[in-house]
Amino acid sequence: MQHRNFFATALALLSAAAALAGCSSFSSSPAMRGNWVVEPMNLPAAQQAKPGATFVESLAYEYSNLASNLSSKDHDWADADYFSRKGLAAGNGSVVVPEQNSNWLIPLEVPLKTRNELSESRNRLVAALDGGARDRNPALAAKAQARYDCWVERMEDDWKTAMTGPCRAEFLAAMDELERGVRVAPAAPAPAPVAPARLFNVYFDFDKATLTEDGRKIVDLVAGQAKGGNVTVTITGKADLSGTDAYNLGLSKRRAEAVRQALVGDGVPAGKVEERYVGMREPPVPTAAGVREPRNRVVEISFH
Repeated sequence: MQHRNFFATALALLSAAAALAGCSSFSSSPAMRGNWVVEPMNLPAAQQAKPGATFVESLAYEYSNLASNLSSKDHDWADADYFSRKGLAAGNGSVVVPEQNSNWLIPLEVPLKTRNELSESRNRLVAALDGGARDRNPALAAKAQARYDCWVERMEDDWKTAMTGPCRAEFLAAMDELERGVRVAPAAPAPAPVAPARLFNVYFDFDKATLTEDGRKIVDLVAGQAKGGNVTVTITGKADLSGTDAYNLGLSKRRAEAVRQALVGDGVPAGKVEERYVGMREPPVPTAAGVREPRNRVVEISFH
């Protein structure tokens, strides 16, 4: 009678475990990750996986190896069953994601920041996987995911060993190799540096449009620099804010023309001189109307 009760209980456990084995919801706070009762069924099934050319084939194989080690070396049959089922799900084409460390009993968040490191490493892994690593290097991508899950599982058992153990080390090495394999488009060649514009000011006396002695020297200097090169000279005539707008517009035009004629006379090709005049509309030194500001009685010259 006692034997019947034992077998009845075992059968009930197997039935419940079989239902659990069909579950493909991983990393979502499961009530029980694995079940040692059905590990003898799920592990041999997972071990049928072989290295393949695709990511899902490689992932099934990696989880098979992880489950085998947990079973034979650590005698952790519950976790061996869990990773066997992850391998079976991957082999069947289901989406199997890396573990969330929040589902595992990982200690010492403060002060060692172990959960932070696991979370940041998972983000790094997911970024690589979603960035094309599954297709670009399926075997290495699968290895990185399985080693990450192994690291998480090890953290629950012995965090000191896990932080220096092979799972973490192999995960980091795989990630470094995956990220080195990303083809980065060659950077566009840097544009050729643009020479700064050379700026000169030719000042005029009040209500005058004839070059002063100092103004003549500035024009000669500009002509000497501009006439031998492939440049365009821009001159802008201006006036101060005394007088009417119409009068000052004409005055600024006469000043610009005086500078232009002097440049051309000094050998600057006429086609390379662009002339404009703005009167009192763009004063270098803003003032009130009627103010005789000497710095606004100017022709500005610029060229590259």
